[in-house]
Amino acid sequence: MTIYSSKRFSAFYDDNVHLPEQIPDDAVEITHEHWRALLEGQVNGKVIDFDSGDIPQLIDPPVDTSPERYTRDIATRRYQAEISGITTNGMALPTDRDSQALVNGAALAAVVDPAYRCQWKTLDGFIDLQAPQILEMAAAVRLHVQTCFDREAELLDHLEKGTFTEDMLDHGWPA
Repeated sequence: MTIYSSKRFSAFYDDNVHLPEQIPDDAVEITHEHWRALLEGQVNGKVIDFDSGDIPQLIDPPVDTSPERYTRDIATRRYQAEISGITTNGMALPTDRDSQALVNGAALAAVVDPAYRCQWKTLDGFIDLQAPQILEMAAAVRLHVQTCFDREAELLDHLEKGTFTEDMLDHGWPA
């Protein structure tokens, strides 16, 4: 069994499988070891480059620097910051989407009934909250979430203007 590599078709050919007339005239013989190493490298995330030399070589895959990739990265980073939680008035609050909904529901009740109070479960146990405290808590969560979206919009603006750099993803998010 002889393995061949064709630069023109970016393909391998095996003389036990392919008829001689099926093997392109630009095909060159490569060793079984090299062929297996190329396939193994491809499985491990490398790319087979048929164009750089006489025989194919493994290279790192090209880095995606498209605006679409950065748009996804920015949105992912915003979501991570959004759900990272906050501390307000000494109380640690989760800010995942479910927690945001619970805070907003309590805030609505506090707006409708200024005498509203509730037992709010924290990491340290339950605390009694009155309407003004609930509204303060909701405002803090809302500010945190909005700041995350504002940062996302700012980064997308940089991306559109061509001034975005990858290190911007790690800076400017609310703490």
